[in-house]
Amino acid sequence: MVAGARLVGGTVLDSSAGTSTADVVMADGRLAAPSTATDLPVVDISGRLVLPGLVNVHDHLRSLLPATRAGESLTLSAVVDRAAAASGSATAAHYRTLSAMGAARLVLGGVTSVIDHIYPVHRPGMVEAAVAGHESVGVRASMAVGLMDVGRPGVAQDAHTTITQAARLIDDILPAERLFLAPVSLRQSTPAAYRAAVDAADRLGPRLYTHIAESEAEVERCLAEHGMRPVELLHSFGFLRPGTIVVHCVHLDERDRQLLAGTGTAVAYCPSNHLRFAKGFAPVRDLLDRGVPVGLGIDGMADGFAEMRQAIYAQGSATGHTGAISSEQAFRMATSVPASMLGIAGLTGDLRVGDRADVVVVAVDRPGLQPVADPLWTLVHRTGGTDVTDVFVDGQPVVRDGRLVRVDPSELVEKATAATTALAAAAGVEFPPYQGGSSATPGSSRSGSDRASR
Repeated sequence: MVAGARLVGGTVLDSSAGTSTADVVMADGRLAAPSTATDLPVVDISGRLVLPGLVNVHDHLRSLLPATRAGESLTLSAVVDRAAAASGSATAAHYRTLSAMGAARLVLGGVTSVIDHIYPVHRPGMVEAAVAGHESVGVRASMAVGLMDVGRPGVAQDAHTTITQAARLIDDILPAERLFLAPVSLRQSTPAAYRAAVDAADRLGPRLYTHIAESEAEVERCLAEHGMRPVELLHSFGFLRPGTIVVHCVHLDERDRQLLAGTGTAVAYCPSNHLRFAKGFAPVRDLLDRGVPVGLGIDGMADGFAEMRQAIYAQGSATGHTGAISSEQAFRMATSVPASMLGIAGLTGDLRVGDRADVVVVAVDRPGLQPVADPLWTLVHRTGGTDVTDVFVDGQPVVRDGRLVRVDPSELVEKATAATTALAAAAGVEFPPYQGGSSATPGSSRSGSDRASR
């Protein structure tokens, strides 16, 4: 018997923003023609939307210090410093638990693939532990292993040491196509680290990844120290190339934009993060017009649905034109475009026969979403992660009826809370009182009866 399922009765949204009412058939990890394996189990999703799995091209899944009101006015550099203080006490066990918690947050919100930018990796087994955390939940994670040779003693690490550790992962823990060498930023990585990453990418095959042009202060400092802007500095190292992903790119001049377009470099755009930290507006509309691939990153914010509409609203404000980014474009920036940026065989961010069976089902029957005159508009502008009912990765269920399939959510939350509390204590950060409980854990509060009411 062929492993899989047949989803019937839903409205299907593909990457072209087209809609249909065809069955979605998953067989042996791939999407199949409706005539395939008529003995597959049938899942009735009448009245719901079916879409490709969301692809998140930038996140850090270990929330060592979750946000509180006390940090609302902190600058980005202050937030980084607080996280660095906590990371000194972090262990591989913490990384496994917190990566699993982050992965759970993503899959519950419809993300099936993610690039997890992991740093610091100053203790043995940290990357392997994070991979184990991802796999325990079921998200497909590519790892951007951070080269961080600037920072606190005992946490910062020579780039060549990190590269050697990362090289051991290839084809043992992860295939080369899912591994990036990722100098963290010009604030936390030296030019030597960027050069070492380029050399290793040429020798070993992993691709390149970094934060860049994130703030005006970064640009000014780079000009003062190197006589060129951050993007131009990367270009001088040979860092910009097809397959490279650069994150943020908020502060770009004309030459920067030409370099990104001319080298085939892709951009991870994180609109909610940019708004949260008052970084400014990335020139996404202009980058798209130049042919630069731009995919959405959640970067610790709410979910992929929020990022789609934030991209629309932020770019409207940046350009002064409503509709500068359309709903169709935002949807593709969360599905097919970032899927192409990942470069994983069979992953297209679409629902075509033969593609990997990454499928998300979204309920739109609650009053706040009705009436649905335009399914795609409703999906982009009204839904959120809590409307996701089912998620399949390679045809395997990881969320069913709003609940995690592979892990016990209560146990996961208990472990993650203990890890975060320990790291916060080590960093001298206090949290407000909160009486948790199983009814508040991800996946457990979204019962079948709750779903039925929608």
